[in-house]
Amino acid sequence: MNDSARKLFGKKIMALVLLVVLSMATACGASQQSADMTMESPAMEAPQATMQKSAYNADMTVDESAAQDAIPLDQPRLIVYTGNIDLVVKDTRQTIETITKMAKEAGGYVAGANMYTYNGAPQGSMTIKIPAESYQEVLQQLRALAIRVEGETSSTQDVTEEFVDLEARKANLEVTEQALQELLTTRQKTGRTEDILEVHRELTNIRGQIEQIQGRLNYLARSAAMSTIEIALTPDELAQPLAVAGWEPSGTAREALRSLISAFQGFVDFWIWIIIFVLPVAFAWLLPPIIVIWLFVRWLRARRARKKEANAQTVDKSEAPAVEKEE
Repeated sequence: MNDSARKLFGKKIMALVLLVVLSMATACGASQQSADMTMESPAMEAPQATMQKSAYNADMTVDESAAQDAIPLDQPRLIVYTGNIDLVVKDTRQTIETITKMAKEAGGYVAGANMYTYNGAPQGSMTIKIPAESYQEVLQQLRALAIRVEGETSSTQDVTEEFVDLEARKANLEVTEQALQELLTTRQKTGRTEDILEVHRELTNIRGQIEQIQGRLNYLARSAAMSTIEIALTPDELAQPLAVAGWEPSGTAREALRSLISAFQGFVDFWIWIIIFVLPVAFAWLLPPIIVIWLFVRWLRARRARKKEANAQTVDKSEAPAVEKEE
């Protein structure tokens, strides 16, 4: 099967799939329209019917009530709650244990906890996951645990629109998948191997998209079902403006000694470099010139000494005849 034939076959498959999808959509629309005409009470309408209603007709002006009917009334809102709260507590360890128990009783769990010591007093932070319906109640319980609340923030994210859109995309892909399944069954009976493989590849692609969308739907549902609260815990003695907890004179003395050593460190390092590095290098470079200069000075002094000695001998010879004449 050459490339042109394969492309032509792929186009035929897509055309057939689109034809099947359009046929099913037309049939659903016709049945939905007949159902809307026969229904006597809007309260008895199915959710699918309310989603497919038009907000206006070609022969009518825009109606606000019709626009409201286009929204599925039975669709629950998916809200993701996230909160942050800073608590000043009396006992950090005891508070962490209490919050852990509180989260379990609310149907949630502790996603993370951290405790450390600062200035001799334990501090901590926690992340808890709780059911969305218990979010406000748990926040109220956390406020009751604290001596005071230093800060609190809450944020929400409405993911309903994304969730509904993903569900619609998934439904369309499932219709396409069903049509491809029927086409694959037919090809397995009468088609060639190349045709069967082509349909199977397209079916695998559609199935991958469906699973990806389903994973995102599951994530959104879990995020909306379980709210997140970040908690910071500070002991009361550290929160006081003039707190002296943990002060130790010995620690202050050690800090002063370290500062003194740091101040002299540069001075000491300078002389260490001078003695260990600079002097040997300078000696190695200056030794040959010093030897040459020393030899030159020694030669010059010897020359002067010889010249002085020669001059002295000349003077002695000149004075000797004068002495003889006097005698």
